[in-house]
Amino acid sequence: MRFRVSRLASVLVFGFFLDAQVAFADTDGVTVHCVPPVVVNLSACQDQHPLGIQDAVDHAEPGETVFVGVGTYPEQVVITRPLTLEGEATSLTSIKPLTVAANSSSLVSGAPIAAILLVDGTTGVAVSDLTIDGSIAAFNACSPGYVGIFYRASSGAIQSIHVTHIHHPLASGCQAVLGIFVQSGNGGPGLNSNVTILQSMIDDYGKNGITANEPGTFVTVSGNTVMGRGKTFSGDAAQNGVQIGFGARGLVSGNTISMHDYDPPDFVACGLLFFQAGGGLGRAKTNTFAMNEQNVCTAGVGPSPNSPFN
Repeated sequence: MRFRVSRLASVLVFGFFLDAQVAFADTDGVTVHCVPPVVVNLSACQDQHPLGIQDAVDHAEPGETVFVGVGTYPEQVVITRPLTLEGEATSLTSIKPLTVAANSSSLVSGAPIAAILLVDGTTGVAVSDLTIDGSIAAFNACSPGYVGIFYRASSGAIQSIHVTHIHHPLASGCQAVLGIFVQSGNGGPGLNSNVTILQSMIDDYGKNGITANEPGTFVTVSGNTVMGRGKTFSGDAAQNGVQIGFGARGLVSGNTISMHDYDPPDFVACGLLFFQAGGGLGRAKTNTFAMNEQNVCTAGVGPSPNSPFN
């Protein structure tokens, strides 16, 4: 049997990762930016950005906060500096673009990627309390890759997020279709990623729910619900709930991972796949599995008959 994997080739409390020794200088007297209508944190708002989330992000200086109000925001968002992005709740705040375009690329293969939320080349980015919805923007083609949240050579935390419908209904076999993707540049200077993913829901994705690839990548995946599309067949993707591969490392604990199954059995759909994971097979404990073809798959660190996507 072969596993089919995707390769686009300081920490546990939300907000933890801003190093205590780092001080960011505010130059304009505004540290809290709001995208109206903000309800929960209205009293903290120091300015308003009715043009959308990207406008607020562009005005935020390192270490500042962007609160996103109730509504559906039809845009792709790119973050390149440390900040906090917080919605009202997954049921109230949604980033749901009408269309997407390639805005990034794989650090390994150079393949183009269209990410709905891209965190690129920075540290200390915290994202919480909103939904990433790819249903309308699905373009039913395998290139560019399609990703809900992409931490590219970046670090931070994802908490209380719903990533859903990152899936091409008319091109279900595409491999580079991922709910959350964390990637490093093969451990190169300034290209590492360390991301904590907590208490989130990831469902209805094309290939993988959560993917962490390449040396220099470390993920902590805890308390999440990761749910595949159920049994898929030849021509569709052999799904994996969580993949840690190609030298990446991770701790996966306390998650519920379900509904990953593939037929015919030439490839194996995995609830949790460690594929050539750095430092051995990674760590997994106290996860709950249901309706997976195989709950935990462990492919070795050397040559193997498995067939990774590159």
